[in-house]
Amino acid sequence: MQINIRAATNSEDAISDTIERCVQSQPTLNAFVRIDRDGALAAARAIDASGVSAAPLAGVPVSVKDILNVGGLPTTWGSRLMQDAAPAAADTIAVARLRKAGAIIIGKSTTTEFAHAMMGSSPLTGLTINPWNPKATCGGSSCGGGVSVAAGLVRLALTTDAGASTRLPAACTGVLGLKPTLGRIPHDLVPEGFANFIHLGLITRDVADMALALEAIAGPAPSDPHSLGLSRFDASEVVADAGNFAGRRIGLVMRAGNARISRAMAETIRGVAKTLEGYGASVTEIEWTMDNPEPTWRILQQSNWAARLGKIIDEVEDRIEPSLTEGVRVGLSYSGQDLQGALNTRTALFRHVQKLFDGFDFLLTPVMSREPLDALHKPLDPISIDGEVVGDMRREWTPYLNLFDLTGHPAISVPAGLSDSGVPLAFQLVAPWYEEARLLGAVAFHEQQHPWQLFDAQ
Repeated sequence: MQINIRAATNSEDAISDTIERCVQSQPTLNAFVRIDRDGALAAARAIDASGVSAAPLAGVPVSVKDILNVGGLPTTWGSRLMQDAAPAAADTIAVARLRKAGAIIIGKSTTTEFAHAMMGSSPLTGLTINPWNPKATCGGSSCGGGVSVAAGLVRLALTTDAGASTRLPAACTGVLGLKPTLGRIPHDLVPEGFANFIHLGLITRDVADMALALEAIAGPAPSDPHSLGLSRFDASEVVADAGNFAGRRIGLVMRAGNARISRAMAETIRGVAKTLEGYGASVTEIEWTMDNPEPTWRILQQSNWAARLGKIIDEVEDRIEPSLTEGVRVGLSYSGQDLQGALNTRTALFRHVQKLFDGFDFLLTPVMSREPLDALHKPLDPISIDGEVVGDMRREWTPYLNLFDLTGHPAISVPAGLSDSGVPLAFQLVAPWYEEARLLGAVAFHEQQHPWQLFDAQ
């Protein structure tokens, strides 16, 4: 993909250039539902009119996942059911905080329908393309978020992560994807705030942007009970020095209840472990002794889908994805005992991970058990690993991700090279609650010592 870039002399020029590149990329990548040319240029002119801004994200172009409200733009959720939605009356809290920090919202990025799937397409917007390899999925549900950052269209994507949706697309497109501690970034749009496991996330190309963005949007908000009492995140605490790994104890989890991990992925993760040992860390492989977390996650998430769409599923099922229809119908079948049992197991998973941190400073896992799936793989179809059919996509491909949505621990997807087919691979590093500064500092040190390859759009 060839995109022409001209020299920018001010924020308006820079954002105009960004918009042009985003527009040019649409036929090839399809990362955006809507590009807000007028709004973005108006924000850029305001920065220029105020002179040199001291705002930490002044002029930084951002994409926002199209399940999050941006004032003046419709929120369409990747669904034909929402294609005529009225413009949102106001920004969600995280978007408002990004604007206050000087960031410029370029547009709404693509998502799977109601953010329910891990692939890169929706009935409303079609297929979003992995810039590394169009035959491989870009991951979901924040598909446009990962692609917009990986292709260099924006520097930052605001996303969500309920089961994989930030870390997976970041991994599939070779960039960083952070799911902070539950409540670290307040989420004022979830209908149920207490048993919530839907996190807001961030995707960037480097740690510096990640830290600045987290500083801008983290902190308490009265509408999110998990955020109350938290202090604001301080990006200056992210220190990239050897102390972030020297003497650190790292627990390596190769499988989290899944049947298999591919030979290539296992080799990649063991290579990462050796790299971390070279930094002075000790890495100990540990056996995951609990069941696969995905069935617990599934009960909770399918119950959410049923609460949203259950009353109208009969009348809309011919206009939505079959995988979403099935999830809603299964969600309607659960009993109160099923739901309470899943909540109890979620607590047991949290306590188990908490206990692991008694002996380790970080946990190291794959992001996925094999390289990115085919772009057209259907969400309900089983997956194969090294030629063997292993079963359900979520249960066998990404249990490492929904696990930490359930437990709430901060986790980041970090690039780990390319597969033989030229698609990115990644590892996940996990820290105790509220230890984002330590987590990002460790990744920043790794970034300095072992820079990852970024997609070059030129």
